[in-house]
Amino acid sequence: MIALSTENLFAQPGQWYKGCLHVHSAASDGRRTPEQVLAWYRSRGYNFVALTDHNVASQALTLAEDFITLAGVEVDGLDPASGLYHLVGIGSEVPEAAPQPAASMQAAVDRLRAAGALVCMAHPYWSGQRSADLIGLDGCFAVEVYNGGCEVDDAKGFSHVHWDDMLAAGCRLWAVAVDDAHWRTSDRDAGLGWVWVKATELTQRAILESLLGGRFYSSSGPQIHGLWLDAERSEIVVRCSPATAIDFVGSGRFSRRFLAPEGQPLTEARYRPQRHQRYVRVACRDAGGCWAWSNPVFLEAGD
Repeated sequence: MIALSTENLFAQPGQWYKGCLHVHSAASDGRRTPEQVLAWYRSRGYNFVALTDHNVASQALTLAEDFITLAGVEVDGLDPASGLYHLVGIGSEVPEAAPQPAASMQAAVDRLRAAGALVCMAHPYWSGQRSADLIGLDGCFAVEVYNGGCEVDDAKGFSHVHWDDMLAAGCRLWAVAVDDAHWRTSDRDAGLGWVWVKATELTQRAILESLLGGRFYSSSGPQIHGLWLDAERSEIVVRCSPATAIDFVGSGRFSRRFLAPEGQPLTEARYRPQRHQRYVRVACRDAGGCWAWSNPVFLEAGD
């Protein structure tokens, strides 16, 4: 049997806040000023933004009752063993957190962590990293499952295989969807990937606590309304906005896709995990081909 809980993972105290966790401005290689970037996101209903310029740390600010910034930075390096890497640090305002170009990826993670940041692996597919390069990495809270800028510019925006390989190897890791916008061609690389975070208040501290605790989901379009474990039926249940497909993805061969009946929307699906599964994560696809991704539910074998 699989040990399950009846807790609805979305029924936590607080409110839902929409956020961008990876975006650039003219402080590094973006084509818009920080003020223009923040105004763009606020006008489109976002509640928080982390400006993550290359090796330039931004500050956490409360700009309005419904809009804040998180401190952020993106660091670049060349690992002597595995090559190019980029890391996003969220919650650190220390410019010295940026590593030297030849620092190992693990050393860069350690330096960001020491500066108080949550660390996310940025666009591993685009960077040319293999899953084997990442499985032994310690200290990251998430990986970018979707990077909109890398997808529209270079067709390498999806890193769900990297994520699954790490989860199957025993890494307990969340995933985020981001823009990584640079504004080189208008705003075609913005508004493509975001997170919905359940937090008790709109402050950097509360948002970071929820990110670290996995109290969020990622999206490029659809919404996930509920995800819980039905212990009586030994099933995982998800409810979402109208979808054409709902995927339950697990380790190894343990995955299942549910397709919407012809001419009808699909808004709920159930899946019974199999023995020896390490985890199950859910992905929902809408009619426009956009996705929403839950964080994984980690499973433990019972008697």
